[in-house]
Amino acid sequence: MGSSASISALLKLALASALALLVVVPVAAAVEGGDPRGEYRERVEPICAANTKANSRILKGVKGQVQKGQLRPAGRRFIRASGALGKSVRQIAAVPRPEADAAKLTKWIGYLKSEKQFLFLIGKALKSSNKFKAQKLAVKLNRNNNRANNTVISFGFRECRIDSSKFL
Repeated sequence: MGSSASISALLKLALASALALLVVVPVAAAVEGGDPRGEYRERVEPICAANTKANSRILKGVKGQVQKGQLRPAGRRFIRASGALGKSVRQIAAVPRPEADAAKLTKWIGYLKSEKQFLFLIGKALKSSNKFKAQKLAVKLNRNNNRANNTVISFGFRECRIDSSKFL
């Protein structure tokens, strides 16, 4: 048998080799196969940016309308925003998802569909002059949006991060 010094040196060498593999293999895989999350992000961010721009235009000043009691016109604007979001969600759903993140992204898209539905329901509540129901739905919308953001936080989205406080 070898001395304890040579065994210790072999263990150190084996440990160093294992650590080097842990660093090199993911880097090589990223170079060889690309960055699936980054590629996905690059494909969906323009869709989200276009939707954010459209909904900013549609919902601009809607808070003031609600505060002034102009509920019906505010409701129509929420329904229009819901339609714009629905179009964007369909486009996002058509983008191929990285295999490793397919379940996570499917869940996220489900939250986006829920956001669309909440916007529509808020619009309906406002059109029927039910401000209290609209406020309850807005709270649910915010909770849904937080869940959506938390689901895909690891993607580093900027444009696809939902910030409903801009509109509500």
